[in-house]
Amino acid sequence: MSKPREWKVGDTTVRFEPPELVWVHTRGQATLEDAIQLVEIYRELGQQHPFLIVSDLSKATTLDVEGGSYLSKHVQPKWILGTIYIRARLLHRAVAKGIALAAHLAGRAEESALTRVHFVSSEAEARELVARMREERFGKVA
Repeated sequence: MSKPREWKVGDTTVRFEPPELVWVHTRGQATLEDAIQLVEIYRELGQQHPFLIVSDLSKATTLDVEGGSYLSKHVQPKWILGTIYIRARLLHRAVAKGIALAAHLAGRAEESALTRVHFVSSEAEARELVARMREERFGKVA
């Protein structure tokens, strides 16, 4: 998984940047069909090794209820090192934390999954956080 890759899922663009970074840029509403495709991409990447998601929600509107439920039931916590949301509105924050909480309550994720969800206001802040998270994992900035 050493090459950059990109996918188009509905109005969402997903871009993998080696070694472990997945950028998700969502525009408009994310649907159940989008969630199903996202899970397949995450499964493919997660089977290689865990990754970090940076999701830019500045142009997102909503994730439908069925899509959120599908994500919480099918994304394996072992695939995800953490999730950083850029410009998430209150509704997005609630849904993001709700997905992590649902996975924890269903016994599919440890309580630490709730603390691996971060919110920032810019791409620059997200990149700084990615660098700090890498430093914590590897002892130096990768």
